[in-house]
Amino acid sequence: MSDTDTHILATHAIPAWSVIGLGSLAVHLVLPIDVSHALAALVLTLIAGVYIGFAVNDGKISRIATESLVAITFVMFAVWALFDAPMLLPLGYIGHAVWDFLHHTPLFNVRMPKWYVPACVVYDVIVGLGLWAIWLIH
Repeated sequence: MSDTDTHILATHAIPAWSVIGLGSLAVHLVLPIDVSHALAALVLTLIAGVYIGFAVNDGKISRIATESLVAITFVMFAVWALFDAPMLLPLGYIGHAVWDFLHHTPLFNVRMPKWYVPACVVYDVIVGLGLWAIWLIH
């Protein structure tokens, strides 16, 4: 087991990232709605780029290109949604959870910590559903 697999975020990935997701949502509870939308769009663009780093670390040009194109797609979606349909931003998080899950299949053979994919799926789903709930009651 490597050092990256022994910290609490790795050994207890689902509960730890559930707490992180809920903590992220707590911030949105106190923000004005337009600032909450902007923060959600910004975070979506940031998490979309993480897999580029894994692909670069892995060194496969085809994976780098694929991950970069997908990240650009998420960025374009986040910008569009922010300005035209902010209530759809949570859909970006759910879409990213699907993209995360695909990295758990044989389709994607990118070297990354084993705990990362389930942790990210949990975070994305909690934040996506939570944002919808927060914004609907706002």
